[in-house]
Amino acid sequence: MPPDSPLLVFYDEECGYCRWSVAKLLRFDRDRRLRLIAIQSPQGERLLADVAPELRLESAHLIDGDGKLFSGGAAAAPIAAALPSLARSAPLLRRLSRPVNAGYNLIAANREKVGRLVGSSSRARADRAIAAHQAEFLSEAQ
Repeated sequence: MPPDSPLLVFYDEECGYCRWSVAKLLRFDRDRRLRLIAIQSPQGERLLADVAPELRLESAHLIDGDGKLFSGGAAAAPIAAALPSLARSAPLLRRLSRPVNAGYNLIAANREKVGRLVGSSSRARADRAIAAHQAEFLSEAQ
């Protein structure tokens, strides 16, 4: 993929917390650098073919413009670096990779419990934001 390609962010479409959290990322994506892809989609399965099927839903994943795969907390710094309003936090996220990964893993292991804190109206707004985002990319591709 060319370096100016969108970052491909893979998320679990069946997880309400996961949908809510990636929709929150879209608020920072004014330059449309992120492309959200459900892990369970045919495109997700194809692009994550190098990730063992039993590990795909263990965490979110990112493929950057160079084609490099990041999973879990390791995706935080590259995503932050690509978003101007978060770019200043990217070096810190890189330096604190161990605690970032530990925090990510803690939330991922408890996402069902954490997801209960996200109300149904927040999940519905997230679903609308994701749908609008994906429709935008589809219309550009045509």
